[in-house]
Amino acid sequence: MIQNDSIKKLVDKFRENKLSHVFLVETNAKENALLDILNLIKIMDCPNNYQENCNKCNICHLVDTNNLPTLEVIYPDGQAIKKQQMENLKMTFSHIPYISKYNVYIINDAEKFNAFSANTMLKFIEEPLKNTVGFLITNNKENVISTIKSRCEIIKANYILNDFHWSEELVNFAISYLYDIEILKNKSIVVNKKIIEKKYEKSEIMEMFQIILQFYLHLLNGVLDYESLTKLQKLQPKEILKRIQLVNELLDKMNYNININLLLDDFVLRLED
Repeated sequence: MIQNDSIKKLVDKFRENKLSHVFLVETNAKENALLDILNLIKIMDCPNNYQENCNKCNICHLVDTNNLPTLEVIYPDGQAIKKQQMENLKMTFSHIPYISKYNVYIINDAEKFNAFSANTMLKFIEEPLKNTVGFLITNNKENVISTIKSRCEIIKANYILNDFHWSEELVNFAISYLYDIEILKNKSIVVNKKIIEKKYEKSEIMEMFQIILQFYLHLLNGVLDYESLTKLQKLQPKEILKRIQLVNELLDKMNYNININLLLDDFVLRLED
């Protein structure tokens, strides 16, 4: 499953036959972005109507085991991406794809092109082969050689870094909860009813607010990248700091034997103020 909204949008572009031939993916978590791109490739190369774990063909297994002949994943050789690596890529993809629909290359740490490899890469980008798509991954697009950057479609794919192994369900519910109170401005009785209906344990509610705290912390650093919450980027730093304080206070109070429903209602009411 693709986690990042920006990469999810590429599925629609693929289905509309509007994919660019090369993307520069700026991300705060390169391994997460790589996994999402690999999942995108499964969808692109599926000979059927893609479904997870369908087992109708071998494409997904070949991607997962890095054995798909039409997929090249490249890392820097030492401190830099070398010219020979780019020459090898050109040679490998000098033919039309077989087995799958696309030749796809992924270059990690795209900021590590040197002058020689960049020149070779430029020729490859400027003369795109049919059914060839490239993804260049970096943690800072400003560090990528400008001549390469200018020829790419740039997408930003940031992630909530989950050091606590939160469940996907809780992350999605936290996004929905924030959308209700911040974007729709729903009242506490409405949004908190959803938590009650879920019958979450106290520990799960605390985890949900720890996730929300991470949302606000990432927002403070300008890296929140969830389509439904983009309007939050209009918040001023002092407004974000207020929210961080409210969540921290809520989490502190949850450590004591205080009625959870009252705490949740109080949180939403104070947020509205």
